[in-house]
Amino acid sequence: MEEVITVQAEDIEPFNYVLHRIQTHKAWAFPRHNHNRVLEFYYLFQGELVQCLDENDLVMGEGDFISIGEKEFHGVKSLRGRGFDFFNLIITVDYWNRLQDALGLRSVFEAHSPGGRLTARLLRKSWVTEDLEQMFLYQKSPYGDILLTRFFLNLAAELQGPPELGSKNEPMPLWLKSLILEVEGRSSELLKVGDLAGMAHRSPEHISRSFRQYLGKTPSGWLNDQKLDRAALLLEHSNTAVLDIALSLGFDNLAYFYRLFKKRFGVPPAEYRKSHSLISP
Repeated sequence: MEEVITVQAEDIEPFNYVLHRIQTHKAWAFPRHNHNRVLEFYYLFQGELVQCLDENDLVMGEGDFISIGEKEFHGVKSLRGRGFDFFNLIITVDYWNRLQDALGLRSVFEAHSPGGRLTARLLRKSWVTEDLEQMFLYQKSPYGDILLTRFFLNLAAELQGPPELGSKNEPMPLWLKSLILEVEGRSSELLKVGDLAGMAHRSPEHISRSFRQYLGKTPSGWLNDQKLDRAALLLEHSNTAVLDIALSLGFDNLAYFYRLFKKRFGVPPAEYRKSHSLISP
């Protein structure tokens, strides 16, 4: 009979986690195992991965992030697939409970845990892989434990999203929320409406319908609002000249920038700075 492996807290302590990265183009499988005072998290960066949990198969696709509970049993060929790239994060149960309570994140994670399993599709792969790759390098060190806390803070921010996204009556789909967060994270780039379809892997028509449905704006209107909000932030908290702000945000026509800014905030940029900034006379 095949031996059952036990993944346990003693393999990790006195630190809080271990992290594995598995990449292969060939058929691959991991033997059945159980857990002792640990949780597992899987992030599938590429390909397809099948998890056998209590004799039931769970198929993961690209961008999927899931948790495996302490009491769950990985059956025969608990993990299997080919042509994939995934991270396996193992943390102690004690750490997980301390983290959620200390940072006030329990409600965020529970809201994304149907049936007790944290489940998300993380479409902004850049921050996820960057965090995990650093955690891989520094695991089993005090610095690695700090990176682990940062990872779960970033995850909570991704799951929660800014409060103005979507509406209570019609929750925004995850792909759209991820797109908006990615655009906001790339605020220094002069993104155009045509860039959104490629970033979201959706058609321009789908993008346009979704923006109108969930945000009540066209994609171009929403992008302009993002630029104007950033302009207001720079006017309030920097001494950058109004002309330089407009040019940095892609407004080559200063009169057009002034007109849009006044329409959104009720006053011209210079007057906005005068009434809101503490650092600019």
